[in-house]
Amino acid sequence: MTIGIVTNPERDPGGKYAKEVAAWLEARNCKTVFSGDEVYSSKFLIVLGGDGTILRAAPLAARYSTPILGINLGTLGYLTDVDHHEGFSALEKLLAGDFRREQRMMLEAQGIPALNEVLIHRDGTSSPMAFRICVNGNHMDTLRADGVIVASPTGSTAYNLSAGGPILIPDSEMIVVTAVCPHALYARPWVFSGNDEVTLSVESGKMASVALDGEVKFSLGRKEPITVRRSQHTATVVKTSGMDFFEVLRKKMS
Repeated sequence: MTIGIVTNPERDPGGKYAKEVAAWLEARNCKTVFSGDEVYSSKFLIVLGGDGTILRAAPLAARYSTPILGINLGTLGYLTDVDHHEGFSALEKLLAGDFRREQRMMLEAQGIPALNEVLIHRDGTSSPMAFRICVNGNHMDTLRADGVIVASPTGSTAYNLSAGGPILIPDSEMIVVTAVCPHALYARPWVFSGNDEVTLSVESGKMASVALDGEVKFSLGRKEPITVRRSQHTATVVKTSGMDFFEVLRKKMS
């Protein structure tokens, strides 16, 4: 079988660990690829790094429904399956078929997919901006805040959690909308169905930035709407560790 390998050069200088993984797999009659479309259209994708590395790889792998096995070379590694020292044990289980697949709902804005969240935030100003929020075309609220997060269940434990949003079960199909530093005591997160569409626009201020999974993709002008909806693609995450969601949550968030 063909297995793609993506590594984070900052966490894996010179691709040393990636080469060790490739040699180990090739000794077991697997073909390994490091570049080109075949990396993401392979039987499995091995991601070496942290959550950021997985977030960058997930949209590409999701196009081909390629399962991702993450080996943590970073710090938190919430999305990864195992830490560095357990990597080869996880690979053994992968080749033996001793793993489970988790389907993770993704979001999209202007056709760009995101596994964690879409963030609309103030750009170059120290004052809160007014954001108009609509769900399925219905006006939900207009509030002043530093920004608004629209997160998937997977992203609920990321920036959404830091902003006071709720934790969602990762394989559920929901969308959570959380204001960042809202200038209103009543402002609380909202949870919607995964099939709902959230449209936001900036009602005051000149320009906002739109970031998907932590990377700014484009700017949003005043009164210019942007709609965040469920992506047609789904990320598939491989788990070999045997820990359930709540065990991972206790381990990583304690």
